[in-house]
Amino acid sequence: MKISLKNYIILMLIFFTLLPFVLLRIIAYPKIQSDLKTVIMDNLETVGNKQADIVSSWMTERKTDVIVVANNPYIADSLKGAGRNGDSDATAYLELVVNEYGYKGAFVSNADGIVTLATSEEDVGADLSGRDFFQQSMQGNAYATSIIPSEIALTNEFDEKEVGLPTMFVSAPLKDGDTVIGVVAFRIHVATLSNLLQSQKFGKTGETFIVGKDGYMLTESRFSSNLMKTGAIQVRSALELKVVNPDNGKMTYAVNQCLKGKDGSSSKGYKDYAGISVLGVWHWLPELDWAVITEIDKAEVYGVAYNLNTLGWVLLFGIAFPIVFFAYIVGKKISAPIVELTEATEKMSAGDLTQRVNIDRGDELGVLATSFNAMAGALDKKTKEVEESERTYRELFNALQAGIYQCEPGVEGKFAWVNQSCAEMFGYESPEEMEGTKVKDIYVDQADRKKLVDKLEKDGVWKDFTSYCVNKKGGKFYTERTSNMVKDEKGKPVRIEGVIRDISDRKKKEDDLQKKARKKSD
Repeated sequence: MKISLKNYIILMLIFFTLLPFVLLRIIAYPKIQSDLKTVIMDNLETVGNKQADIVSSWMTERKTDVIVVANNPYIADSLKGAGRNGDSDATAYLELVVNEYGYKGAFVSNADGIVTLATSEEDVGADLSGRDFFQQSMQGNAYATSIIPSEIALTNEFDEKEVGLPTMFVSAPLKDGDTVIGVVAFRIHVATLSNLLQSQKFGKTGETFIVGKDGYMLTESRFSSNLMKTGAIQVRSALELKVVNPDNGKMTYAVNQCLKGKDGSSSKGYKDYAGISVLGVWHWLPELDWAVITEIDKAEVYGVAYNLNTLGWVLLFGIAFPIVFFAYIVGKKISAPIVELTEATEKMSAGDLTQRVNIDRGDELGVLATSFNAMAGALDKKTKEVEESERTYRELFNALQAGIYQCEPGVEGKFAWVNQSCAEMFGYESPEEMEGTKVKDIYVDQADRKKLVDKLEKDGVWKDFTSYCVNKKGGKFYTERTSNMVKDEKGKPVRIEGVIRDISDRKKKEDDLQKKARKKSD
């Protein structure tokens, strides 16, 4: 059977007109969808990793605080009864630390577990001998408990006294020489950790929370108000909400993986504690028996990709029938925008997310162009959200009371980056003003810079290094820092980074306490 030339031309026009759309749907759209999902998971993993690092760093700082106090010889002297005024002076020192670093309370017990010194008179005389943090510290270990319900009434978020309020303790051994004679412990304000995790917002449904080894949430859910409305919790998420899939009553996939000691992520999704399909990134912190889980609703982040898939099929079949009737007439008119869309798609696949198409039509190609621009805009928005997230972390660092810095290695190295607190500590109005200045100029004794560099080149890290510093205006003060040397894959020093604090008040207090201790011993 012969086919007429007219029909042949029409069929060929239909074939070659439809072919780009078929290829676009089969090749380009899946590639864009895959790339979009990859970008989304990369962003989520970045957020999850940073949140886990924040939790680890936060707990390390808490342990460091209690160790510093326990190493103060005047605390040990007070426990041994080295004077009538010792208790009041030591209590004042504990209150200074509690107020400065935001703890709920601090106390010191003797080797029998009896609290002899505390910031709250109610704690004096309490017996801690059965508590795990006391037993661990009596063995010479710095220790942090998990988040547990309080056994005494504490002030809750409603300014009411409540027993069972989520709390936790960090403790360190109090030594007389090499002998452990007691324990120093701090009660931590758990809400601080919840607020820290919730301050890092990503998307409308993204959240990070901590789960204990028993499967119960230890920090507050971002959506506690919704959980209260559904009856899932009565007062708060922490210690009330068990993180299980409500459909089967089993631990969610992320929690189950963490309890097996595994870190990971899921781009396919799983049901969370509210029965919603989510994407997740999780980290298991074995030293705390904590799971740090970051999740976001699958529908929110993959919505663009799913809409693109549906739109691809709709457009492909939607334009097929009109093309059968108008292929010969509109063939040339259709080809130009198809080429433009194809080129823009290829550039997007290569990473150029600024691509847009300028096609002003009222037909299906116009709809495709609008959808393409919407898709490109969504991808560009997601990329900018990642940049905004990075800026948010920078702002977080700038908001910290402690100074954070990065500098060049070597004795003559200069500051490469500092946060606002660090700049203000040394008399500068902004980080930009301090960046580029020589690090050794902040030391009263510039030999301290060489001492620090030599130590870092040898050991890689120096914790609690104390030095006498001078600010831009000549004011002198004591600082304490923790620094580490960052090296490249070949072992060559790249930069030094660390955290620095002004400890002048604490140093003065410690000196006063030591002077009093020496006078009493004389």
